[in-house]
Amino acid sequence: MFRRFDSALVRLVPVAVAVALLAPAVQAQNPPLPAAKDIIARYVKAIGGEPAYKAIKSIRIRGQLSLAAQGLSGDIEIIAARPARMRQKVTIAPIGTIEQGFDGKNGWSLNPLAGASLQTGRELAETKDDATFDGQLFGPDLIKEMTVEGRQTFEGAEAYKVKMVFHSGSIQSTYFDINTGLLLGYEGERATPQGVIPTTHIVRDWKKFGPLLQPSVIVERGMQLESAMTVTSMEFDNVKDSEFDPPAEVKALIK
Repeated sequence: MFRRFDSALVRLVPVAVAVALLAPAVQAQNPPLPAAKDIIARYVKAIGGEPAYKAIKSIRIRGQLSLAAQGLSGDIEIIAARPARMRQKVTIAPIGTIEQGFDGKNGWSLNPLAGASLQTGRELAETKDDATFDGQLFGPDLIKEMTVEGRQTFEGAEAYKVKMVFHSGSIQSTYFDINTGLLLGYEGERATPQGVIPTTHIVRDWKKFGPLLQPSVIVERGMQLESAMTVTSMEFDNVKDSEFDPPAEVKALIK
């Protein structure tokens, strides 16, 4: 009995030695994935750090919006303020002015084709997530759970793929550049007046605006449409509270 055991052990030893010798090489080729919190911490540091970000009370962004396939372009302005207020205005010559916002409670939109409307349900919850001023920090007040799902190429760059579950119930796959730590973009589903649709957001061309490093180009893809926003200016702490008041047409709908 012992001889049979000894013979089996002899056959296993070379295998064990080979595994031990190969293990470091395998680990070198496939290093362990970092924790989600470490990926986020590296990203926040790369954009200027949490203290610098949290010192800002409001942001005003101006730029150009282009829908190349449709041959349309126009001006865009976005304002945001703590804790969760947002308003954006797009002016496209053949169409007119399209606005949407969140005043801390009500999500709304106003455009020449559909008129004024209030958001409800999932669409409202997602707008509130978008308006959360500290949302760019991906903190626990917004994100319920984060899981690193692996390494993946996203828009030509090697990225860590992080699955994020929001307290609102929204889920998105978020991609961070392995080399720079910066955000590359995210994928998920969004509720719209046309229904729930898959969307992809791509951020690139990071530039210094004041104390922060921010993307100067933001691309959105959904429903076989693509829009691109190019940021021309970003100003801090010059937004008035009154600028978040909904237009009269929207106020008429609020009970």
